[in-house]
Amino acid sequence: MPKQTFFNLKDEKRQRIIDAAEREFSQCPLYESSINNIIKDAKIPRGSFYQYFDDLSDLYGYYFSLILEDIQENLIDSVQEADGDIFSAVKKYAGEYMKEIISGNHRDFYRNFFLGANVSKRSKDGKHPGFDVYHSDRMKELRANLKKEVNWKLLKVTNEKDQNMIQQLIMMIFFHSFANYFVHSNNTDSDPAEVQKEIERNLNWLEFGARRTEDK
Repeated sequence: MPKQTFFNLKDEKRQRIIDAAEREFSQCPLYESSINNIIKDAKIPRGSFYQYFDDLSDLYGYYFSLILEDIQENLIDSVQEADGDIFSAVKKYAGEYMKEIISGNHRDFYRNFFLGANVSKRSKDGKHPGFDVYHSDRMKELRANLKKEVNWKLLKVTNEKDQNMIQQLIMMIFFHSFANYFVHSNNTDSDPAEVQKEIERNLNWLEFGARRTEDK
């Protein structure tokens, strides 16, 4: 995450750096991105960049966290509207989420994120920084807020570990479907409508189980 010097900047300069990061990470995956392009676009010296961030991965992780915050906050709103029914909420939200990722303002960023997720050349610990964002303090706070809004009595969960697992599995269903879409997006058989169907089907499996019953 950024150093305090970044947050001490005037809003205009801070936003200029974020906008430059968005353009760079939307044009190419992290492992092909360039600090030189970002500092030139943001009109800041190279030395200043390292006063704000440890490296390129640090900036990438921060930019991705801003996007994830919006997603998580919207999901919290959906759960509140569904009276705590998390599965009803995420199924309803799936369509909006799909439009945002597949055709929204951040579409190119998401495409590069999913297509470049297996490459970790620029990450110090060998992990893609976008995934590390999920475990940041801010995202933990948002997940805790979401957990408070869920009516867990509707589900067969008995402890906090189960609750955390449900949340993780739901996110995995979304991310797997979107990654699969972008991998095959040049294929004529790739249809966004099928992405939503896949998400809803997998959510149903998680909610109700995949085993057939005698009356079905």
